[in-house]
Formats: sequence, C-alpha cells, structure tokens
Amino acid sequence: MRYKIIEILEPDFGCEGRPEVYVQVDDVVVEDDLGSQHILKMEDAKLYELKLDIGSYMEIEEVDD
Repeated sequence: MRYKIIEILEPDFGCEGRPEVYVQVDDVVVEDDLGSQHILKMEDAKLYELKLDIGSYMEIEEVDD
C-alpha cells in the first residue's frame, strides 16, 4: 500500500545533547490512501538515505500499529 509522510518527529535531547553511540530513530506519521494515519519508527539516517521527507510517498506491504 502507498503511504504519504505527513510528519517526522525527531527526539529532543534538550541541553544534554545526543549520546555518542546513539542511533536516532524518528516517529514517522504516515497516511494511507483511505485517510488512516499510522506512526512508524524509522532510523533518521535511513530517511536521508532514501531521500524521504514530509510529502514523500512510501510503498509498504503492511503497517503494524
């Protein structure tokens, strides 16, 4: 099924900053063709690698909520 990225929520580390060996995982809010929204967890680096941003479309077989 095709999903549109509606929002990307990145973690906020405040003044402590990000731990050195941390792999950032974002919450990606997507919407299917029927208008249902889902939240996916995705590594931030993978989003950049695939050039995915708000408004981009993704093809995913199944979403587990």
